This record gives sequence, structure tokens and C-alpha cells, in this order.
Amino acid sequence: MPEELKTLTFELKEVAEDGTFTGIASVYGVEDLGRDVIDKGAFVKTIGENPTVPILWQHKPDEVIGEGEVSEWQGKILIKGRLDLEDSTAVKAYGKMKRRLVRGLSIGFSTIKSTFQEIEGRMVRHIQELKLWEVSIVTFPMLPDAQVVRVKDTSSTLAADGDAADGEPRKSTEPDDVHSTLAPLVQGLLDLLQRKGY
Repeated sequence: MPEELKTLTFELKEVAEDGTFTGIASVYGVEDLGRDVIDKGAFVKTIGENPTVPILWQHKPDEVIGEGEVSEWQGKILIKGRLDLEDSTAVKAYGKMKRRLVRGLSIGFSTIKSTFQEIEGRMVRHIQELKLWEVSIVTFPMLPDAQVVRVKDTSSTLAADGDAADGEPRKSTEPDDVHSTLAPLVQGLLDLLQRKGY
């Protein structure tokens, strides 16, 4: 299981009928609500080692709903994903993405290198390198701007304005560190699962 889970900006460009989608999973140099910034190049090594990652539903390891390929482009981390439409959870996620009911994206990762910087009395963490384990479609994004931009199918096209931005969490010896607007609740659940050996 990855060391940390971090909810990121998700700019969904398109969801096609076959369950494929493209979007922006991360942006370098933007501070998120958890006071983390991903520095340029943090994804280079992990993408070079393996650009293909599983797509999970709400960070549940038993609900792999597809896979995606991540790449770096003009200071952004792009994802091209395909949902497994033979899986009932993936079908549910697909429908909610099309209807813009679920618009968040989160990653599970391990921090390799990070530093802290004090800015106006706040400690901001800069992530220089991380190991990406998975990308999840989630309900509650870390960044207020995390939203679907455009979703298409044969019957309708929905659009919304949105920007992408992102960051990753702190280097920690704790096995799981969840960042989202419901972080305390989710962290409590993870702690319970860890105590039970999951």
C-alpha cells in the first residue's frame, strides 16, 4: 500500500463511450490546501519506470476500475485512462463522471524527496520526487478548483470551466496519509484498517 494518499486537481477533458478519458492529474508549482507543492520534475523518475498505473474508486484497493497512462506535458501531468466497463463500480464511476457528480482525482504515492519552506509564517512542503502507485477517482478533491471541464457521450455534452493545480503530501513514516476535505474522517478509517491488519 502506498505511504501517502493525496487528492489532486482533476481536469477531466473527455469521457468517451468506451470508458476512456483524458485529463490533467497534477500541475507543478501550485500550493494546495494541505500546504504542499509538487516541484517540477517530481514525476520524471516514476513515469520513466512505469507510466501505467491502476485507477481505483475512492482509493479502495479492492475496487480497481481501470488503468491509465500518465505523462508530463508543459508543466502538467496528463492521464489517459480507460475504465473497465465490465465492472459494476467502474460503470457507476463512469456515469457519475459524465453527469459531473464526481469530479475529483487523487493519487496514492510514496514521497522520496521533500523539503520545507516557511512562507508568511506557514510551513509549505515541496515534493521533489515521488513514487506514484495509483490514481483514484474521488468525491472530495483537495483543491477547490478540482472539477470536470468537459464530459462527452453520444447523447449529450456537458461543460464547465476549471483550472488544474496540484501538490502532494508530506514525507512521513506513517503508512497512510490522506489529504482531502474529509481528511480527518478518512484518516480515522485508515488507522482502524491498519490496526486490523489490512
